[in-house]
Amino acid sequence: MADFQQHYWGYEITYPDDWTHATHGEVEAFAMHRQALDSAYDGPHMGYLLIRAEYNPYQKPIQPVWAQHLAKIGVMHAAKKVGSAPFEVGVLQGFEAELVLPQRDNRRLWVGILAAGSIILHLMVTHRKTEKDTFQPIFSQMVASLRFAGQVADVTQTPGGMPLPREAEPAAIEDVYPHHDDASRWEAYHCAAAADALQIFYAREAPVHGWELLALDPYPNQDEKKTWASLIVHKTGQGAAIHILPKAQGSDLIIQYHQT
Repeated sequence: MADFQQHYWGYEITYPDDWTHATHGEVEAFAMHRQALDSAYDGPHMGYLLIRAEYNPYQKPIQPVWAQHLAKIGVMHAAKKVGSAPFEVGVLQGFEAELVLPQRDNRRLWVGILAAGSIILHLMVTHRKTEKDTFQPIFSQMVASLRFAGQVADVTQTPGGMPLPREAEPAAIEDVYPHHDDASRWEAYHCAAAADALQIFYAREAPVHGWELLALDPYPNQDEKKTWASLIVHKTGQGAAIHILPKAQGSDLIIQYHQT
């Protein structure tokens, strides 16, 4: 069995060695072969599992999120009947449902949602009804293997000792934040990840690298005028503010250091 670890959100899942994995934007997809991940594919073994993470910074109840998600999926797939039930994977809790698709559609469709603190995981499984005996045991085992890592691999450090996600590219502070002052030491980076994923990354990884997390002002924020996220961290003799600015594609990361 192979292990997949989501670098930003921190969840892990185990899947068969001979299966394939692909990332499509915010969705991680797992299938028996790569052709099955093409929505137009209608050949043998077309089943797949999709996982999408969502940020829930104020840890609001997930029931409304689930109701909206279930209704949207039902409309998209013309489901005739939808029922849901409580769903647990380890310490993660949520809901699950099997959607009854039109009779002409030879597919089973299962969806689930799991809450993990400020993270919500959306799950979807589909396969042919005639291939149930092939896919259901595998998908059940995969979903049951979901867990969260205390830290993730491939994390480097900035010159100031702050964890840095992969794919982050150094940037000139003048380009990212022209209003910076000379009283602090600054670092700036362009990141491929969305702002919500970066907030999860730093809330988890900063303490791993010796920084105490003192405050997190998230984005989206209850103050609609605040259009970025900020984390305040501290290490012996040094403090830092991590600012995450969402962009149309990816995010800008600004780190401001000061002596304490």
